[in-house]
Amino acid sequence: MRALRDFALGARAAGATIIVLSPVLALPIELERDAAVIDLPLPDAIEAGIVFDVELAKVASARGFRRDVFIRAALGLTRGEIARAYRLASNEYDPVRALERVVAEKSAALRRSSTLELIAPDVKLEDVGGLEVLKAWLRARVLAFDEGARAFGLAEPRGMLVCGVQGCGKSLVSKAAARVLGLPLVRLDFADVFAMASPEHALREALRVTEAVAPVVLWVDEIEKGLGEGTSDAGQARVFGAFLTWLQEHRSLVFVAATANEVERLPPELSRRGRFDEIFFVDLPSPKERQDILRLQVTRRGRDPLALGTDALGEELEHFSGAELEQVVTSALFRAYANKRELAAPDLRAAARETTPLAVLYEEKIQALRAWGKARARRASADRRTLDLFGD
Repeated sequence: MRALRDFALGARAAGATIIVLSPVLALPIELERDAAVIDLPLPDAIEAGIVFDVELAKVASARGFRRDVFIRAALGLTRGEIARAYRLASNEYDPVRALERVVAEKSAALRRSSTLELIAPDVKLEDVGGLEVLKAWLRARVLAFDEGARAFGLAEPRGMLVCGVQGCGKSLVSKAAARVLGLPLVRLDFADVFAMASPEHALREALRVTEAVAPVVLWVDEIEKGLGEGTSDAGQARVFGAFLTWLQEHRSLVFVAATANEVERLPPELSRRGRFDEIFFVDLPSPKERQDILRLQVTRRGRDPLALGTDALGEELEHFSGAELEQVVTSALFRAYANKRELAAPDLRAAARETTPLAVLYEEKIQALRAWGKARARRASADRRTLDLFGD
């Protein structure tokens, strides 16, 4: 590093411009104004196609490898990584297993980036209880990814910011968004971004890779922990500014699904229209939603919700979140298994009595959160919106 510094200082003294090709960890402060940083783009579909023709063209038609599918699966990798992924795929005769080899290589490459993680979109909208307004909105957004959408005049979908009470399905519906839109799901962790030696470079690299694999859903969970107010750190402010600019200016088909629990920490610039298509507020579930959630949880475990009286129980558990209702079912199963008998309605009621909801422990905070959502966001639940008309 000292040799590089000495060389660069000598070049600057001679009046030369220093060209630095990304990636770069950090430049000495005395060199920043005399350096031009160039980000080298990742291979696009054309370049990935050239590599496909070199590595797989001889076997693709015989084995049923679809060129467009393999190219799309490899986007986001470097040229060398694409070539390696295709060579591994050439050892497989089944097209599904061959494609899985390419996807596995992409997952490994994203893990090496330290800030991005490829998530299997294994959550369906049907697995999310309630939130009918939000789910209907997501189903309508599928149309924006049609080939004719741009010609019709539709802008690229920006994404959604989902705020609200902890444990009420924000992360779950964000993961389900990838499934309903039919897109890969990539998770960006700002804690990992700020753990890097150069957070600005780490974020720029993460967004560059995200755009390379587009169309994609970018899931940013608990965004306020990375971008919230309450810090004077100049580096965090620069990262926050860079992310805001990208949200506003990017034109690739990246659907951002961001969630937030502590809305009071969200900078006002983040929720400005144009950065997200919609801002949703997820409240505690209504009686009908609690019944839906309990039915889902019990049915998923192979039991009959009617025999267990889940509708009556859901009516009673007023302050319970979706996560707490799931825990009630889990605790009841443990109780029944420990007693060596089948799950029964009394087990569910006993588990509910032993659970103190967060909404009771932090009532003032929940009320403040609801007041914020009422004024600044669209309700994710039709039931809750109807109840509000009657003063709930």
